Amino acid sequence: MLNNAIISNEKVTQSQALEWCQQFLGGIWSTISIDEMILERVPGGLSNYLYSCSLPKHIETQNSEPRKVLLRIYGEAHRQHRATLLIDSVVCTLLSERKLGPRVYGIFPDGRLEEFVEAESLLASEIRDENISRQIATVLGELHQIDMPLVKEPIWLFNTIERYVLETTSTMNKLRTNEDRQIFQEIQSMCNFTQEFEQLKKLLSTIDSPVCFTHNDFQPGNILRLKSHCDSFTVIDFEYCSYNYRGFDIGNHFCEFMFDYKSATEWPFYKVDYSLYPNAKQQMNFLTSYVDTLINNPDKHTTTNDSHSNTVNSNPTELARQIMTEANYFALAAHFFWALWSIHMVVSTTIKFGYLEYARARLTAYHLQRDMLTMANNNKPIQVPPQFTEELLRSTKNPFYKSYMKSINKII
Repeated sequence: MLNNAIISNEKVTQSQALEWCQQFLGGIWSTISIDEMILERVPGGLSNYLYSCSLPKHIETQNSEPRKVLLRIYGEAHRQHRATLLIDSVVCTLLSERKLGPRVYGIFPDGRLEEFVEAESLLASEIRDENISRQIATVLGELHQIDMPLVKEPIWLFNTIERYVLETTSTMNKLRTNEDRQIFQEIQSMCNFTQEFEQLKKLLSTIDSPVCFTHNDFQPGNILRLKSHCDSFTVIDFEYCSYNYRGFDIGNHFCEFMFDYKSATEWPFYKVDYSLYPNAKQQMNFLTSYVDTLINNPDKHTTTNDSHSNTVNSNPTELARQIMTEANYFALAAHFFWALWSIHMVVSTTIKFGYLEYARARLTAYHLQRDMLTMANNNKPIQVPPQFTEELLRSTKNPFYKSYMKSINKII
C-alpha cells in the first residue's frame, strides 16, 4: 500500500533470484553466473519486498529476453492468505495479456517476476493536480469496466474487515513495544471495533453504490507515470483487488489526498494533513473525467449491478454528484479498513513503519467524517464533501485530540 518503508533485512539471496530468472526468462539468463547478475533493492511497498534483477552492460541478450526485471517477493502478511496471492497473480497475468499492466514473466510460491517498467510513482501532491487528477480518473474509469474471472458479489470488503476485527482480540499480546501497547490501548478505548463495524454496515446499506472490478488501493504509490510517455499512466499492485462497491475505490482515492508516504524519511514514515481532503471542486474535477470515461465506453461496462449501466446514460453532472455522495460515505469504509489493516500489519511483518500511529490517524479521520456525514449541526444540511478544520481537529469532537495536540507540539 505505502511507499518508502525501511525493511530490516533482505528477503531473497542472489542465488535464489538468479534461479528464478533462469527458470522463467531463459536466453542469456540461463548462462550467467551469480556474480554477473545485478540485484538491487527497489524502494516501495509495505506489503511486498521488491528487487530489480538486471544484466551488466557488457552481456548481450540472445533473443527477446528482457535485460531487467522486477522481482516481487510476497510479504509475511500476504503469505498467511494464499487466496489473496492467487487473485493477485491471476489479475496481473490477465492485465498483462491485455496490455493494461506490466508483463508477467513468471509466478512462483514466493512471488513473481514482472516487466520492469521505466516509470515513477506519483507524488502525493500530484494527485491533487487538476490535469493529472483528470487523467488518472480516466485510468480508474477504464479499470472499473474490466471483466475479471473473480467472485462478482462484493463480499471481499466486509469479509476482510470482519477477519481483521476478530484478530484485534489477540493483538495486545503480540505487540513488541510499550509504545505500541499504549497506542493500541488508546485506540481500543476510543473505538469498539465490533460495534463500529455494525454501525458502518448499516450506514452504507443506505448508499446505493454499484459493484464493479476495483483496485481498492488506488493511491499515488500504485500509480506510475511512464518515463517514455510523461502523460501516460499505469496502475500496479492488485493484491487488494476484488469486485467491490464503486464508491469504495473512489472514496479511498480521495482519502489518499491527505497522506504522503514518499517524502517521509523518518518515523513514522508517513505525513498526514487532514485539511487536504479534496473539496467539492477537486472531487468534481476527478469525477467529471471519470464519468466521461463511462459514457464514452458504455459497451465495456460489466458491473454486476444493472442500475450502474443505466446511470451511464443519465446526465453527466448528476451522475458525478451521485458518485460524489457514494465516494464520501464509502471513504468511511476505506478509513476503517486501512486502520484495521494497519493493526493487523504491526504484528504480521518486519517492515518498519508506524502502523499503529497510522491506524490512529485513519480512525481520527473516520470518526470526524462519520459525525459530519451523519449529524447535521444546528439544523444545517449535511455538507458533502466534509472538510477537516484545525479547530475541529483540536476540539474534543476529535476522539484522539490529545494525541493530535502532542503531534502538533512536536512539530513546533
